[in-house]
Amino acid sequence: MTQRNELVAKFGTGADEPKVLAALEDLNKIYLLDAEDLYIKWEQFAYQRSGKTTELDLDTIAIFKQNIQQQIEKKARAMGTTGALGPTSGGPPSATKGHKVLKPSGSSPSLFGFGIPKTPSLKKRRIDVTPTKENVAGHVPPSTDEKSGKFFTPSQALGVHGGIGSAVPSPILKDVEPGKTLDTLNLAEITVAEGVDLESENSLKPVRFFDAEKFKFRTMRQNLLDAADVLDDQLETFSRIVQEHYKLSAGDLGDPTIQSQSEITTVGRIVVDSPLTEGILNAESLALETSRLAGIGRRIPLDLKKVDEMSLFPGQIVALRGKNASGEFFVVEELLSIPHLNFPVSTGDDLQLSHQSMTGESTKIAVLNGPYSASNCLDFSNLAAFVERINISIKPHLVIMFGPFLDISHPLVSSGDIPDFPDLKLQPKTLDEVFTKVITPILKQIDPKIQVILIPSTLDSASNHAAYPQDSFDRKDLQLPKNFRCYTNPSTFQLNEMFIACSNVDAFKDTKEIVKGGATSSRNRFDRIAEHVLTQRRFYPLFPGGIRRRKVRNESGTDIWEHVSGADLDIPFLGLTEFVGNLTPELIIIPSELTHFARVVQNVVFVNPGTFIKPSGVRGSFAQLSIAPPDLTGGKLVKVEGEEDLYLHNVWKRCRVDIITT
Repeated sequence: MTQRNELVAKFGTGADEPKVLAALEDLNKIYLLDAEDLYIKWEQFAYQRSGKTTELDLDTIAIFKQNIQQQIEKKARAMGTTGALGPTSGGPPSATKGHKVLKPSGSSPSLFGFGIPKTPSLKKRRIDVTPTKENVAGHVPPSTDEKSGKFFTPSQALGVHGGIGSAVPSPILKDVEPGKTLDTLNLAEITVAEGVDLESENSLKPVRFFDAEKFKFRTMRQNLLDAADVLDDQLETFSRIVQEHYKLSAGDLGDPTIQSQSEITTVGRIVVDSPLTEGILNAESLALETSRLAGIGRRIPLDLKKVDEMSLFPGQIVALRGKNASGEFFVVEELLSIPHLNFPVSTGDDLQLSHQSMTGESTKIAVLNGPYSASNCLDFSNLAAFVERINISIKPHLVIMFGPFLDISHPLVSSGDIPDFPDLKLQPKTLDEVFTKVITPILKQIDPKIQVILIPSTLDSASNHAAYPQDSFDRKDLQLPKNFRCYTNPSTFQLNEMFIACSNVDAFKDTKEIVKGGATSSRNRFDRIAEHVLTQRRFYPLFPGGIRRRKVRNESGTDIWEHVSGADLDIPFLGLTEFVGNLTPELIIIPSELTHFARVVQNVVFVNPGTFIKPSGVRGSFAQLSIAPPDLTGGKLVKVEGEEDLYLHNVWKRCRVDIITT
């Protein structure tokens, strides 16, 4: 598939105009982006320009180009001051010895910051920085050298004195003000919650809605027949759902692989025609995979020319109406929508109890997503500073922390070059000890009245599972107090009357779509994928998983593709990734590497808090949720028709989400 075809497939028919297509090709060449990455940046650009035109014309592309350039320059400036891992005097030998290293010519930063010197070129001096509230908040006052009395700037002081849990120079959080609100959902309707009363004896405790024992399976032991049974069961389940929803008879559902002049309805899984496509999709490359019962598991190419609007991706289970007249293609006449699950409901008495338990106050939740240190260090002083903000100013009833806490793909961890931690007398000997001796003491500082939920990542060194779905951390092994709860990935729990779900796999970045049609293509990417999560009824609807790879050079000088752990799916246990209890969660939190957001899709609040700290060391973001109590007289709860005393919770009307810098 040529680059021009890829651009037209991604950007739609508007990109088929010669001048527009030439402008997009120029952006590909200038910024070294493929069609998929360029389209993702375009959707982020369109999201940021809410209310302004984003028609695909030369004027908008010119603004889009300036936006990309500004991002690159900002990243280059940040990486130039914060630094990344580099050889230091007396340190371990460079991991790139014997390899060609990209370096910028002269003083100009290279594109995307490649080759920018990342280690501060300062000689080490002994500096005494007295811990103060300003230090903890990430602002270090000027200091002086004890011997020479020479004045040091805050950045120089941080570059030498790492602070709490530092192993190498601490990142400088530059150009971003802490506590700055970046985005808000339901700004006008709901005020920010006061938070937990640390002097009160009452505490809000979540109740889990998952069977933790089912997640304690052994990974890397997949059985082919078990995997086939799970994938087949998914198709059969959706066939029954479609048949019941559209009131179809058994004869109305047919096999799309059999040549016939009759129109049929069929249910199958979207697959690409070749596993070597590397995520590059177009409408001509899609096929439909059938279940063993409906079509003996065979696949048939799809003809989608008659479909006006669609948003399709590999692994999506779809219901189609059409016919296979030639025996070579299934001509799709219509894509049938799959119904959503019901929402949880509560009685008026239960809601009144929830209202009284909160004494009429709003519930406050803080959501953080790792990593918690920059890519050039294992410094967690910024996390320690944030813990103090949690105790003093934020004071949430609940803190949800997503991993990775200690990332196995971190340059220092993956290379084994973990320096000493200056604050520790006995240095850790294993990665588990790095967690318990460096990270655990910081987490223990969270006030016991504040409940904390830890959700692992497949990149966490402290996790025994490297596949999704993933077992939880062991709280006792991590030496954490009782106000901490270690939940699985994914997990669903109840907080008062609210039904909350969390999943720590990046469905928003991994899902590669084929989008067609004005109404569908004009919707935001985040909205479309959130809609897919709801209709597919599982937190990661993509199949196979979005595995990430990077090109590296081996010892012989040959470029090879190295696997970077993405969504490694344990297929026989994919049932654990589906919605619990045949109910749609009212709040779904799925962290993503893409732009932070908070959106309401089909009356469900979706939140991506962003990352706590960027790889370059620049301050990241977190999500602060304020949820008003369920007041029956406030008009924000809806009574279920035909039921005497049952109400929908309507959390989306009562929830305010603020995305705030860390």
